[in-house]
Amino acid sequence: MDDIADPCLAPHPDSAIRLASAMHRFPCPEVVTGELSYERSFKTAGTHPTTKALTSQADEARISLSRALAAKGSKVSHQSIVNAAQSYIPLVHQILLSCKVQPESARLDQRLVFEWSSGMETQSKGKKSFKSEALMYELVMTISCEAMGKAGKACEDSTSGDFAAASRELKQAAGIMAFLAEDQLPQWIARGSNIEEKDLPSEASVGVCDSFKTLFLAVGQQMAVATVLVKSGVPNYTLLAKLSLGIAENIDLFMNTLRSEASLQMPRIDPNFFSLLTFQLNLQRGLSLYFLARNAWAEKDYGIAISMMREATSYLRTRDSPASAKGLPPLDAKSSLKALKDDVNEVRSHMGDLLKAYENDNSRVYFDKVPPSVPDDKRLPCGIMMMKAQEYKLEEVEPAPLQIGSVGGVSKPTTPAEDADRELARQLQEQLDREERGGSGGGGGGGCGGLPSVSTPPAPSYESLSRPPVPVPVPSIGRPPVPGVGRPPVPGVQRDKTDEELARELQDKLNAGLDG
Repeated sequence: MDDIADPCLAPHPDSAIRLASAMHRFPCPEVVTGELSYERSFKTAGTHPTTKALTSQADEARISLSRALAAKGSKVSHQSIVNAAQSYIPLVHQILLSCKVQPESARLDQRLVFEWSSGMETQSKGKKSFKSEALMYELVMTISCEAMGKAGKACEDSTSGDFAAASRELKQAAGIMAFLAEDQLPQWIARGSNIEEKDLPSEASVGVCDSFKTLFLAVGQQMAVATVLVKSGVPNYTLLAKLSLGIAENIDLFMNTLRSEASLQMPRIDPNFFSLLTFQLNLQRGLSLYFLARNAWAEKDYGIAISMMREATSYLRTRDSPASAKGLPPLDAKSSLKALKDDVNEVRSHMGDLLKAYENDNSRVYFDKVPPSVPDDKRLPCGIMMMKAQEYKLEEVEPAPLQIGSVGGVSKPTTPAEDADRELARQLQEQLDREERGGSGGGGGGGCGGLPSVSTPPAPSYESLSRPPVPVPVPSIGRPPVPGVGRPPVPGVQRDKTDEELARELQDKLNAGLDG
């Protein structure tokens, strides 16, 4: 480093880019195949040609998804998982809607038992599967497959160096998790599901989905930082410092949300994932100070630059104990992070050499006073989170006709007049039920409203299989405010555009598919 004329122009090593973009790749949930068949379950109620086609397509799409999820090792294609999930989701949604709007006709010839295993939970004792007869469970887990598939695709893009594409995939994954946490799962809870979250995969938990929305945005911003670092020339160090601090703050927010909203699921999640989070939390805080030091040196604030670089190196030292608040976890042969050891050593060496160069120049030329710690007025009050989740919506579908019985052994499609009569009969039945509940409570009444039934005893209605009668109120989910929103920029050198404006421009370029 002694031969560098201007230490401010010393380039950051490629290892810093690899570390800044490191992320954990969770396996996707996996469907447990069995004898489940929509076509057989809706054999009686689904005799209408539209419904028969729907159930047949749903069976085929479910098989395709299970095959994509069952791939292992190098054969895993996250794009194939995303494509299969996207094909299956509208079909499950349409079947669910059909049963919802025609509950009196939603009778099954055989039970639908959906069985899944989690991808994010540790599998040290073998895979644990979770069963439910609710179609909403199947829909939720398939949507989760799309989210985790996109996160996996982002990991592949990051490894290949396409950080802009990885950032876009993670914004979409965050939007899907937000949809599950704020829309789909609360709907299921409100309808009175009798299944507790502890009896479901972690991917079907409101708290887990809510926290992973925050995490995916933080990791997406890691990709945005990497996009800037791969470009030639001197980057905007102040902007990078704020983005890195925003990443660390959102990792903190993720952990706090997970502890408060998913305390039951947290112990089940792969512990190697939390080791990487501890690593990234300290790395990002160290990088933020590193970038600030580079900017301070360029602005001729030499003493402050040295103080900042000293603190930056402290975040990259190995912590003394697991309880230490600062430092990286061990990177020894037993660590799940051992593959990062060489890159960490290279970044440590780069920071150390740069610090020595700063100290030498200051002691020989500038003689600027070096404070023992970074003054509060020179620190960033907060970071910037420029990533926003991309809105996710289910495709609009029309309910498929379900039929209660048959005429002459052959199903007969209903006419508009028959549909109107059935609706009037349903309303009359509801009125009678209300009057009966308000009276003496005597028995009586028929379940089909006088409509013809099949010759065999009717199968249980879907309503009785998937929804208990007592509604459960949607829990209030407290979400702490995201750090860095609505805060003023750190005082510093005036620019034509603020760092917040530059962050928005960078986000617009990433959205447009540019490299930043």
